Amino acid sequence: MAYASYTLADILVLNDIMNLLILTKLGYTLVIVLITIWMYHFYRNLPVFDLLLPTSIIGASAIWFFNLNQSESPHKLIYQYASLVFIVLANLCMQIRLWPSLINSGLITLVIYIGVYFNTQANLYQMFLFSLIYMPVLTFSLYISWSSTLKSRLVFLQHTLNEYHRQTFENFPHTDSLTGLNNRRCFAYLVQQLIQNNLKQPAPISLLVFDVDHFKQINDRYGHDVGDQVLQMIAQTTCNEMRRHDVLARYGGEEFIACLIETSLDNALKIAERLRHKIENIMVNLEHGHRLDFTVSIGAAILESSETDLMALIKQADIALYQAKANGRNRVECYDPELDQGLLGELQNWQVKPA
Repeated sequence: MAYASYTLADILVLNDIMNLLILTKLGYTLVIVLITIWMYHFYRNLPVFDLLLPTSIIGASAIWFFNLNQSESPHKLIYQYASLVFIVLANLCMQIRLWPSLINSGLITLVIYIGVYFNTQANLYQMFLFSLIYMPVLTFSLYISWSSTLKSRLVFLQHTLNEYHRQTFENFPHTDSLTGLNNRRCFAYLVQQLIQNNLKQPAPISLLVFDVDHFKQINDRYGHDVGDQVLQMIAQTTCNEMRRHDVLARYGGEEFIACLIETSLDNALKIAERLRHKIENIMVNLEHGHRLDFTVSIGAAILESSETDLMALIKQADIALYQAKANGRNRVECYDPELDQGLLGELQNWQVKPA
């Protein structure tokens, strides 16, 4: 269409060869259309099909210069600069891989310079002036073409990667069988999506990590069935305290984790303290009328607006949790960067059992 529309300008400038212009342009356009139709029906090789239009520009530029050299128009020396449209069309109006683009641009450039050579009657000065205009256009159009193609490929790669992650996520269990909460894998996937979305519209994201104090002693003394009941009651209580858009999971063993969306650290600490108090007042009925009470220690941390590292955030909340344990348990502590040096070495030895 662009090639055919250029015919009007050709007719106005090169009106002495009007019939030749119409014949060659319509004939060449018809040939390309017929080849396209044939390839669509009988030769569906997509890589070759993608190269049809770029390579057809080589023929179009050759025919255009053939017509230009047949004309006796006094404007044809100036009009040769209109040939820049071919390299612009080849590089900016279609996306092909870098090497085919370089080869195609090289062939178009060769055809154009041969045409300019004959059109200027081998006048080196005129060819030099033409090069001063043509070469920057060639360079910039190649760069823009490469940049655009690279961006498209990155978008495609990101889409493919997201689809792979989505399918991988769907192929694994999402919930913890004991508590019915999200499991560790599901939590990481959901929160990572929230963090990425948060970059577009920044809002505070806080994290709570908490576990049962002296849980091993509960298991050893009362049995794993009582320990399981404790975990289930904590899960139910925590669910009741969370909002619909928060993300809660059993992170491993007796450890739970909660991501609080659009929640400042101060509000997260209030939620954590309320949760700690509620759990403190829960009791498990045992045999012979006995009751078991239990507590949790909670560590809190907040994600800075410029951060995207979920594991670093979890580590900060873990350090705060460890500090709560060190300060007597059954308490809430928030992450303090000064704790890193003193507690990180000890924290590395404090491993979480997998759920």
